[in-house]
Amino acid sequence: MAKASTETAEAKGDGHRRSSAKSAASQPQPVEHGIEPVFDGRSEVLVLGTMPSPKSREAGFFYGHPQNRFWRVLAALFDEPVPEDNAERADLLLRHHIALWDVLASCDIVGASDASIANGRPNDLSRILNGAPVRSVFCTGATATRLYGKLCEAACGLPAAPLPSPSPANASWSLPRLVEAYRPLAAAVTPFDPPVLDVAAVVALERAIATVGTPLDALMRRAGRFLAFEVRKLLEEPGRGAVAGMVPCDGGTMAPCQSGAVAVPGSGETDPRPVVILCGNGNNGGDGWVAGEYLDRWGIPVRLVTAVPPEALTAEPARTAAVRAAAALGPASQVIVAPTDEEVARRLAGASVAIDALLGTGFSHERVRPPFDGWIRALNEAHARGAVVVAADVPSGLSAQTGATAVDTVVADLTVTMIVPKPGLYISRDRGTDGQGATEGEPSAAGTVEGGVAAAGAADATGAAVAAGTAGATGAPLVPASCCGRIRVAPLAYIEPLLDGPAD
Repeated sequence: MAKASTETAEAKGDGHRRSSAKSAASQPQPVEHGIEPVFDGRSEVLVLGTMPSPKSREAGFFYGHPQNRFWRVLAALFDEPVPEDNAERADLLLRHHIALWDVLASCDIVGASDASIANGRPNDLSRILNGAPVRSVFCTGATATRLYGKLCEAACGLPAAPLPSPSPANASWSLPRLVEAYRPLAAAVTPFDPPVLDVAAVVALERAIATVGTPLDALMRRAGRFLAFEVRKLLEEPGRGAVAGMVPCDGGTMAPCQSGAVAVPGSGETDPRPVVILCGNGNNGGDGWVAGEYLDRWGIPVRLVTAVPPEALTAEPARTAAVRAAAALGPASQVIVAPTDEEVARRLAGASVAIDALLGTGFSHERVRPPFDGWIRALNEAHARGAVVVAADVPSGLSAQTGATAVDTVVADLTVTMIVPKPGLYISRDRGTDGQGATEGEPSAAGTVEGGVAAAGAADATGAAVAAGTAGATGAPLVPASCCGRIRVAPLAYIEPLLDGPAD
């Protein structure tokens, strides 16, 4: 009886403690903000929430709850993959000239409930407004809008435009509806026009990017993800042969692989239209390996074709990327090592989309060496039969510097070029071109993107100017070389501070 009484008492004590903890959790708690604002001298728009949620404070960054849709909305607005970590989130904001903070520096609050906020003390927004050319203020959610009007608007001198809350609690707003509501935010910022840079200047720019915190392996992850993002968009087009069971990824986020593959009777293949990725031995090939890893995780089977096993590669970070991707692939995907030209042609015959990741911006020769010359011929034959070809950075066989083409050069429908355009991707109309191809923001020697791309210098990590190319020297309009197809610049890093010229 004594033992039973003791157990009963302990059970009552546990219940009391749970009740007390639940009661305490329902009471407002004093909270300090604790997260620094994101902005610099180029920020044109200020976006304000109310107060970081417990999940955001735990993550050390804004909108940190995994179900919050803020980052998915921004990614959709600017047509790019959803950022995966805090560094990428800050990079996205700065690239698009967006400052981000919250209205309150401290308050009493129950959990993440804005409705429970009391005793709010505002942040000193003059830190941002005095250091950036902010023209517009947006507040995410009704509480943020109300508190800004009450505590900040008079001192700031700018009215705030309300935006719907991206919180998962605001479930009546779907992601597409949120994206439409946030379009005024995108319209309020000035797009950055990436300059055409010589290949040597791009190499120097990559070194500078690494020095300020984004190393080459991280750039490769971003490049491969952007490549996969563009391929996924193609597969989602009607009639393109999208894979059954493709994992929803909200425009580019990583998602667990779900096979959902379709069996082809008698073929032994698990899907009729996998994406075939031709990977070279250098870092351009590394972009292809990363793209394959992402596509596979999104439920899109891939065939990664390589001349040597991943562990036999010598270029870094390509080798690390290849080994990681090969280990991560699900059962619906395959790595094909040292195939014959006939085997490559057979694999390409069953693909609706293929990725050229063979030769990068360092190539400048009259001939491509075996086996890649045969692979290029097979790829071009598949292209002629209707396969869509996406080139990573530059179509293999094309000199990214001079525009000279090798005997065997890939003919692409889309070229996803990394960080900035390169001069060899374009030709001048006055050289007799008929203006084939199209680009999102056609380059012009005298203009900028969305009307032209300007040639410019870059600064290395020490701030010294890096010589740019002569792409803009003639004054003649530029169009994509016919083998490039459409050109999409993948903005892998925030490069404006590394280019010549101070911010306005």
